[in-house]
Order: sequence, then structure tokens, then C-alpha cells
Amino acid sequence: MRSIEDLITDIQARHDDLDSHAETAERLGKAPEALVDIMRELRIPLVKVPACIGGDELSMIDQLQYFEALAYSNPTAGWTGFNHAGAAGMCGARLNDAGVEAIFGSNATPFFGAVSAPSGRFISVDGGIELNGTYRYASGATHAEWFLVTAIEDREQPAARLVAIRAQDVSLSDDWDVMALKGTGSVNVTVDSLFVPDHLLADPFLPPERGGPMYTVGYQAFVAGENLGFSLGVCQRFLDEIVSYAATKSRGGDGRLADRGAFQYELGKSQLEVDAARAFGLKTLDEAGVTCERNHGLTDAEETTVVSMLAFSTQSAVDAVSRLYHFAGAEALFSDHVLQRCFRDAHGSALHHVASNVAYDKFGKKLLELE
Repeated sequence: MRSIEDLITDIQARHDDLDSHAETAERLGKAPEALVDIMRELRIPLVKVPACIGGDELSMIDQLQYFEALAYSNPTAGWTGFNHAGAAGMCGARLNDAGVEAIFGSNATPFFGAVSAPSGRFISVDGGIELNGTYRYASGATHAEWFLVTAIEDREQPAARLVAIRAQDVSLSDDWDVMALKGTGSVNVTVDSLFVPDHLLADPFLPPERGGPMYTVGYQAFVAGENLGFSLGVCQRFLDEIVSYAATKSRGGDGRLADRGAFQYELGKSQLEVDAARAFGLKTLDEAGVTCERNHGLTDAEETTVVSMLAFSTQSAVDAVSRLYHFAGAEALFSDHVLQRCFRDAHGSALHHVASNVAYDKFGKKLLELE
């Protein structure tokens, strides 16, 4: 297992390399091959994989710190990376030994595209299932070697399965024309009458085969640290970039942006709000991790607390940078400008369904039930 300190040091040592591919990824709509090579060298897919099969099994709090550092250096690596890591972690924890060997054998670093929504349907056949379906928003699909999807069996008492599929067995659409997260290549994945053997299947409602209690928590809580880490990474990058930008930017006879009191006010407030979002996230995830280890899982109410924190902290950080963007002027509209990229990706992260403000409804309901 690699420590979180060593993992972050490795990212920071490759910052210039990672950053140099950010604009290319946006232009291509996917991670360029050189960026994928760096991600493989950093062994990003293994950071959430159980330690007993060679992964780092990062805790919930460490996931936030890791993906904040990664997204800061390259948003495409940050977003696709947490998809790779989360899916690899689920496979490592839930597949049987034969499945683990097929995916992780020979010191592999498997790149997964993953979709949590159960968009596909399957029928049981001898030795496995036959799968059909189209899955939307498979981030990192264009360089994935495997896909992890969820499917439902149509019967009186429906069954669900996590399904690991080799990339050569799916077809990809070419429909990633979006405002934000442009480099993530989150295209649709279609599976047509595909046989998948039993060793590449797992029942999501049964206990994990290996790994710690973290792998027992629900999907939204499982991905909370990585999602918030991404949002904080792009928001902090925006703040650091606009500080440098303000030192040289002037508009007409108004003087330097850095000398304007209104900008100084918003900059200070925005940095404090991002710091507060980070602190809230670290505190909540640390407490949830301790509780999860102690009680071998989280209750529904405890998971609701984690997910509502994710929604609140994400929106707080995104709102903070939004107020600053209009100070930058027309120069920051150009597609090769780092400020507009960070601004768009921050808003893109807030649109992810795991960060939806629906979490506030559930948190409020929990408070009413406690009373």
C-alpha cells in the first residue's frame, strides 16, 4: 500500500506533465494517449482497490485529498481517474477469485469505464448471463479496458448484478459534445446479447468478498470523497490562477485587477468558502470512516449525512468561484484559457447526480425523524 502522502507527492512531481495535456484533452473530447500513459504510471485505478490484492484501499478522507490533487493538475485525469478507481475497487472487493485474477492478474492496472444506473437487462443462462443495454455517461470510455455496469433481470422478483465487461465486447457512441468535463469522453456504451460468465458477475446486495467495511456502503457515500475532491481541485486551481492573473490584468484605465477593492473582497471570501467546504468534507468523511470501521458499515442515516455534506460542500465551492469569474473579463472566454476551463468543470461537477440538492430533502427528513 502507498501512503496518501506518497501518492500526492507523486502527483505533484508530475504536475507539469499532467497540466500540459489538459487543453489537448478538451480539444479531443477524451484523454490523449500521453495522458493515459501518465495515469498508468501513477497507477491511479488502484487507489480504491483492496490492499489484499495489491491496491491502496484509500480511506474516504484520503480519497478526497488524492482526487483534489489530481484534478488540480488535470481535470480529465481527476474525473476519469475516480471512475477508474471506484469501479476497480468494487470489482476487487466483490468479484470472486477467478474474476479478480482475470482483471488484476499479472500486476495489471485496469482502466474501467463505469455507469451506476441499472440501464441494462439480463437473462440467466448456463454459466452466466446474457446482457443487453445502453449505458450513458461512461467517463473514460475511450481509453477503458473494462466496463463495470449494473443490470436488472426481468422477473417477478427482480435480481441485480454488477457486470464486468471487456472493452472489445461493447460499442461506443460519438456523442460527447458538452459544455463542461469536455476531456472525459463520457460517451454511451451499448451491449448487445453479450454472454458474461459467472466469475465476472457480483450481487451488489451480498457482502463483499474482500476488503474493509468501506466496500459495504451505498454508492453515493462510496464515491463522496472522490467527487468532492474533484470539485475542490478545480475550484482551488481557479483561485490560484486568478490570483496570478489579477497581478497583470488591467482593463482600460481601471488599473490592475489585483488593486481593486471589490475583487480583493470577493477573492478573500471565495478562498475562505472553499477552505470551509474542504474542512467540512474532511471532518465528515473522517468521522464516517471511523464509524464505518467501528461498526462494519454505515446506517442509512449516516450515509445521508455524508451525501448531504457532498452536495453542500460542492455547491459552496462552485458558488465561490462563480462570483469571481466575471472579474476576469473577455480574455477568460477563450477556450484555451485555464480560468474558463476551471469555471466550466466546477459547474459540471455540481451537475453530477451524487451532488444533487435532493440530498437536502433526505437530510431534512432525517432531522425530522430524529425529533
